[in-house]
Amino acid sequence: MRKVIPLILLLLFVPLAEACIFPQDFYAVEVELNKGSYDLSPLLNAKNVVEYEGKIIYKSHYDPRLIVILWSGEWGVGIKENGSYLHIRIQIPTKRVKRVRYSEEFQGIIPVEETKERAKNLGWEVGEYSLVKDNITIILTKLKGFECKDDSDCKVAGCSKELCVSKNESPYSICVYRKWYVCLNLTKCGCYNGFCTWLPNEEFLRCLKEHNITIDQIIKAKVAKVNIIIEVRGNLTKEKIREIRDVLGDNVPINFTERWEWRVMPSVDPRTINASEAMKTELKWLKSAGVIKISDSDIEEITSVAKWGYAGYNARIGFYDGKWIPYLNASNAVLIKCGGLAYEEYPIPASTPVLPSSGRICGPGLILLLAILIRGRRK
Repeated sequence: MRKVIPLILLLLFVPLAEACIFPQDFYAVEVELNKGSYDLSPLLNAKNVVEYEGKIIYKSHYDPRLIVILWSGEWGVGIKENGSYLHIRIQIPTKRVKRVRYSEEFQGIIPVEETKERAKNLGWEVGEYSLVKDNITIILTKLKGFECKDDSDCKVAGCSKELCVSKNESPYSICVYRKWYVCLNLTKCGCYNGFCTWLPNEEFLRCLKEHNITIDQIIKAKVAKVNIIIEVRGNLTKEKIREIRDVLGDNVPINFTERWEWRVMPSVDPRTINASEAMKTELKWLKSAGVIKISDSDIEEITSVAKWGYAGYNARIGFYDGKWIPYLNASNAVLIKCGGLAYEEYPIPASTPVLPSSGRICGPGLILLLAILIRGRRK
């Protein structure tokens, strides 16, 4: 016992550093057991269990490439908690790599939907606002207006039916026919980004170009403008520029800004590992080992919402509003924005834990327990 006392005194005066967002949170899933109870005794003398910074770490029973991290503590930010809750976190091991990133941001007039369709045909992964191919990402953000909600809020006007305006407008027309009006047969008047205008499409734009007319000459200049962000990770090659221009056109600015940055990279692609099943496996094992006392229905509810990224202060899963949900969805959630370059290198045990035959806690186990209780806060 005498050897334990100096350790206790040392730990009492160790400063605690706290952060709310770690880059590794994106590659982890975590539950805070603020319902039920726990007893860490079975793990304290187990083999193949590592103590690190007040946490217990062992290899996952679901997939040996994952590690499981347990600690007792409370975040101490945003909500008041009575006592210390057990946190169970399944982490995909990560590493930090220094990478170069090239970025370009500008505004342009492009037919977004047709651009997305063209990108899809060229093998890009198309999202609601993003186009992704390999290490190229294009973000398209339409500028919104409030003139209309749908096409029925707009009408065609003018002597030559050359105007597309709000149905409440009575615009003046000089009644002079222009040759480019023939291009209007290739489009229609409708609501575009909250404005009444002639809807841009490739045929319409091509016809205007043949008549030396630009689209911003006939529609509200801000209507079809889209904020475009292009990011390229790794070397900016001619092939990558060609791929970008195949989607956005040959007039894409190429004044890219070069930046070097540290990025956190997972050792395993999260899309290849089922976070829900990984969490279920560990919760069931911890229950069978006597570490946690929680109902099977609670385990099912926790795992039904578990996914990679539900970890850390803002997104860890807990029992809020009478159900297991990520904290960010709780009615009384107080979300905080912080973080930066915080990063932890976790030790990886050799294999899955082997529980002791006896539940008695001896010297090393007692020291580990004290370390967890005193330094169990997230660093």
